[in-house]
Amino acid sequence: MTNCNNQNRLVSVFDDPPRSNVLLLSCMDQRLLDDTVRFMNELNLQNRYDQVALAGGAMGALQLLNPNLPPAKRWQGVFEAHLATAINVLHRPIKDVFLLDHLDCGAYKYLHPDPDIQAKYRKADLCQMVPLHQNELKNFACEVKKFIASEHKKAEDEFDKAHSACDSKELDKEGKQCWDYVSKLAWEKVEAWQNIRVSYFVMDLLGKVKQLDVPNGQNATLPY
Repeated sequence: MTNCNNQNRLVSVFDDPPRSNVLLLSCMDQRLLDDTVRFMNELNLQNRYDQVALAGGAMGALQLLNPNLPPAKRWQGVFEAHLATAINVLHRPIKDVFLLDHLDCGAYKYLHPDPDIQAKYRKADLCQMVPLHQNELKNFACEVKKFIASEHKKAEDEFDKAHSACDSKELDKEGKQCWDYVSKLAWEKVEAWQNIRVSYFVMDLLGKVKQLDVPNGQNATLPY
């Protein structure tokens, strides 16, 4: 079982930037598009990230429903499908997932399913908005970690099944060819889903980004 309380980073992304690809979840707010690109560029991630944009970012993925699907189907499935496609189909070397929210978010004001949260957010100043975002980000980060762990387990099961199929063949040229194929493709999928870190951030209206899941005492703000 995935322990969502485990710290997956010893230092912030600002002190230890990703060295492989990233999948970024952000809000669709048009005011901060350029700032989002600048944030990723400052981490030397030009052309090394895929982006999914949903209203409300992590909150939207966690809380909001797809009206064209049964009630249990949240926007979360859209995000998970993009992550799985990026890794399984497009073979992106993703080892970090970024969840990026921003303050003064219209989705929190008008779309959040909890009317109490809507009211609290509308009355909040920018500083008071941060813990509301942090709660949603932390909860969705947990869901993402569970999904990654599930995909990793599925990849291991596929590898074991393929391995068993090869073992059932006689130890001849055919069996060796079978195993060579399995070791190249099936095991690569297992490796693709392991050691993926999930980090979450909030951006203010000036484009300044703070990481909210870093250990105490670590640099949590990107200096421009």
